[in-house]
Parts: sequence; structure tokens; C-alpha cells
Amino acid sequence: MTHPSGYPWWAGNARFVDLSNTFIVAHVAQAALIMAWAGGFTLFEVAKFSPDLPMYEQGLILLPHLATLGWGVGAAGQIVDTFPFVAIGFIHLVAAGVLAWGAYFHQTKLPPNLDMEFGKAAKFHFAWDDAKTLGIILGHHLLVLGLGALLLVAKAMVLGGLYDATINQVRLVSQPTLDFATLFDYRTHLFDVNNLEDLVGGHLYVAALLILGGIWHILVPPFSWVKARFLFNADGILSYSLFGIALAGFAASYYCGFNGLAYPEVFYGPTLQLKSAFTPFYFDPTQTEPWAYSSRVWLANAHFYLAFFFLQGSLWHFQRAMGFDWAKLFQAWQQGRQEAGLSQFVYQTVVEIHPQATPEVCYEPAFATPAPLAPKRNQNYIYQSPQKVPSSSLIALNGVRNTLYQVAYHLNSNLFYEVPNTASPFQKTPLQVGYGSPKARINHGERFRALPSIVYELSKARAN
Repeated sequence: MTHPSGYPWWAGNARFVDLSNTFIVAHVAQAALIMAWAGGFTLFEVAKFSPDLPMYEQGLILLPHLATLGWGVGAAGQIVDTFPFVAIGFIHLVAAGVLAWGAYFHQTKLPPNLDMEFGKAAKFHFAWDDAKTLGIILGHHLLVLGLGALLLVAKAMVLGGLYDATINQVRLVSQPTLDFATLFDYRTHLFDVNNLEDLVGGHLYVAALLILGGIWHILVPPFSWVKARFLFNADGILSYSLFGIALAGFAASYYCGFNGLAYPEVFYGPTLQLKSAFTPFYFDPTQTEPWAYSSRVWLANAHFYLAFFFLQGSLWHFQRAMGFDWAKLFQAWQQGRQEAGLSQFVYQTVVEIHPQATPEVCYEPAFATPAPLAPKRNQNYIYQSPQKVPSSSLIALNGVRNTLYQVAYHLNSNLFYEVPNTASPFQKTPLQVGYGSPKARINHGERFRALPSIVYELSKARAN
């Protein structure tokens, strides 16, 4: 079943594509689910964590991230305090509750479309072809991303520091790299950063660019050349968003697989190698036991394949935004096959049957004997369709050895034609009927003449 928006039933947000408030409700609810998963899974990993085993051997994926940020870590990467993990888990659960309440409020207190609301809420209504409003929305997203990058910088410089894999301890990064030339040199080997100063300095530049870009998009509407070259519709905006997520996923996959600074080996396990066979995948060259994968293997491969499918989704929605729809193309192909008289099977042998003449049987339509018919004026007649004569055998029927079928004519008082006022050239004689047979044929053209005018009406066939 297809939704009126043109999307299939399983494309959930398609139902809200033209409902600005309900669209916000769906996204806030999804953010609440993400927060609930992060908080709940963090507490789950704390419950199963054992300080006697390395994190990467316990299948942990969230606690290594928190340890990399310097939470609860002592010398040589030992976990000395799990309280920060518990606190962060509960903070995420509380944030999930706040977001869920926000989704509930928008769903119950506001109309589905914000253009139906009055006051400040109406300012948040958006339409896909409104480039100015979409620019403002993009600006606010960039501001939030910039604040996130600044939080990492603040954690590194003043809020306890980060874990430094080069010295195996947590330290403050008091002097991040601000030299633009040094950071610009990473443009050809972005993933090879090997010190926290460059890592934190790069995040500082990224935060500044994101915040300045957000302010720009909020204050300055898109230029004409931007509106002419970018797609301002639901599929187009979603395509660009998925493409950005795919790039982030590939970057995280590469960092996780090969970089021991951003993903320390003490928390994630040894760095990996990449095999490019039929499908590329990361593997641990030091692994000796089957299925004993480290956390790094799980995370690197999961990020890679999720990014790959996000990229496919981006390309899919981009071709829809351009006006090309594979679903409509497939429907047109199916309709063409049906109109051609073909079945739904792809492979089918076409058989043509050509009847062959048999010397023992003569196929010939029923005809009237040469006796003419001269009806009187105002006398009505009907032509009865040929009726099949039931018989247990078609051999020797009515004295004819080979008979294909037999018909009968019946005169009824229903209107078939009406004789015009002019004198009829026929003489009234009884109607006689003959049937085709292998015997000598009669030239009917010499025995019949057309009536000057005939009026026809449909009649219902009657059973014998």
C-alpha cells in the first residue's frame, strides 16, 4: 500500500512530510529513543563490567568512549571509578524523558501543521520549497553541532582532560594547536593525527566554522544560484542529510580501525587491517580464537556498513528528488507486460497454434435456404443466436456423418427489424434452415438481395 505522499507504508516519516508540527514530533521522539538507548545501554555495560579484563574483551562499546574522554580512568588506563559512568547513564535517561515530554506536548497541544497556530509557534512552520526557512533550520542545526565540538574542547582544556594514549594517562590539553598551517597540512592525511594538541585544535576550528556557518544561514537567505543548483524538496533535503551522515560514518570507521589516539588500544584493542575482497571489512591480525572479536572490530565494521547504507539511501532519495522513481518505472513495466498479454512470469515460451484443414470435415457457417422471405408490414421477427444441440455423440447427427455443431433458428415476436413502407421485393414463404456439410456448396450471393432499410435492436439469446 502506498501513502498519498507517494512513499510506501514502511517509510514512516512520509506520513508527516507536509505536516510541520507532526514532523517535529516524530524527530523529537526519535531523539528520545536514542537517548534512552544510550542511557540504558551504558547502565547495562556498567552492570556487566569486570575490572579484571580489558574492556575490548568484554564486548563493551559505550564505556570505552567514556573512558577515552577521561571519565573514571587512572594510570595505565585502569578504570578506578565507575560512578561517572552511572551518572552519565542516568543523565541520558533524564534527557530522554524530557524529549519524550516535548514530543507529547507538541502532539497534544499544537495542531499538526504549525501554520494553523498563532504567535511564536507559527514562526517554526516550514515548507520544503521555502529556501529561506530551510536556511534558518540549517543554521540552528549547525549551531548545535558547533556547541557539541566546543564541549569536547572544554572537556579537554578545563573539565578534567582527555586520555592520552601516548603516555597512558589522562591529562589536560592546555595549549591546543592554533596554527592554521599545521592543521591545514592534515588535508591529505586527515586520519593520521597523533597528538591531542592537534586533535583538540582541529575541533576548535571546526566549532568556530560550524557556529559562524550557523549564524550566516540564520541571517542570510540562500542566494539565487544556490536555489538554482540545489534541490529544495523533501527528498532533496533528506538526500543531503543522509550524505553528511554517511561521510561521518566512514570517517568514524577509518579512525576506529586505524587510529590509536582517538580510539586508544587499551580500551578498544589492537588496531586493524582492511581486506578488500568481494565486500571490504576490518579484521584483527592478532586474533587467534574464532569469533573472539574486539570492540574495535565490531565498531569499525558496524560504522562502515551503516555508512554504506546511508550512502545508498542518499542516492535513492536524490534520484527521487530529481524526478526519477524506480517504483513507477517497475509499475510501467508490469503494465506493459499485462497489456502485451503476458503472464507475470519472466520466462515463458510463446506458442502459436495454427488450425489445419481436414478433408473429412467442412467448416462452414449456417445459412438459410434459397427460399425468400417476404414479411408483411408491421410484422416483427427476431434472429435467435445459434444454440448448441446437446448430444452424447457428434457422429451421424441428422444423417450427416461428420458434424461439428448444429444450430436452430426460432421466430419470436420481439423486434429485430421492421420492414419499410416501400414494397418488399420478397414473397412470403416458410423460413427454412440448412447446415454446412461436406456436400456441394451453394452460391448464396445469387439468391439474396439486401433490404432497402433495416432497423436493428439487441436481443437476448434464449435457450432451447
